[in-house]
Amino acid sequence: MLNKSYKEFSQIYDLLMNDVDYDKWTSFITDKIKESKKILEAACGTGSITCMLADLDRRVTAFDLSQDMLMRANEKIGRNPSIRLLNMDMADFKIDDKFDAAICCCDGVNYITEDEADRFFKNIYNHLEDNSRFIFDISTKYKYDSMFNDTYVYDDGDIFYVWENIHDEESNSVNVEINFFVQDSLNKKYSRINEVQTQYVHSTNTITRLLEKSGFSDIEIYDDYNEGPLKDDSLRAVFCASKK
Repeated sequence: MLNKSYKEFSQIYDLLMNDVDYDKWTSFITDKIKESKKILEAACGTGSITCMLADLDRRVTAFDLSQDMLMRANEKIGRNPSIRLLNMDMADFKIDDKFDAAICCCDGVNYITEDEADRFFKNIYNHLEDNSRFIFDISTKYKYDSMFNDTYVYDDGDIFYVWENIHDEESNSVNVEINFFVQDSLNKKYSRINEVQTQYVHSTNTITRLLEKSGFSDIEIYDDYNEGPLKDDSLRAVFCASKK
């Protein structure tokens, strides 16, 4: 189950994600969904892609489990009538509406178990119109294998963090503990934010099986948000699945 206590983490989430090429991701998504106008976005976080899709004349219903992430998203969105934000759980959401396409970016599926992913895919399928597409990404097993039981240190001047990964073989998950030290722009002092998360390692074969079980077909897997196919050393797998 997703961590509900993102209050402090939401404050520095966008700083942590500043190396993500959201323009590239959004361009890839819009190329795959073509002229679809009514989009469902799961695990929307602080709404970066949500806003970009709305700017491209798409109507987006976006949801996240974290109310604090949604508060940050609402600050970005303002009074945009093309966006609706909802506080919902990926595994058990229900919306009285259907959509032309669905997306889930930034490893959202890695934060849920295989059983939860099974329910999530079925829910997505049931919320889509016929002839629609579902696009989402996961961090690959190759990426997790390379980071098991490692510690990373990052410092860009404004934010310093220590990231530790512990592999839990029994649940095939990674327990992530991140200690952030964020500098106040006024007094130059650092404040500490501790974040603990659990991410689950899903193979592409498992994800494909669950998608097919839910009714999806024509499943394509890409290397990150590029047009090339997934490689053995890809860090991110992007799935495009169709509901006929």
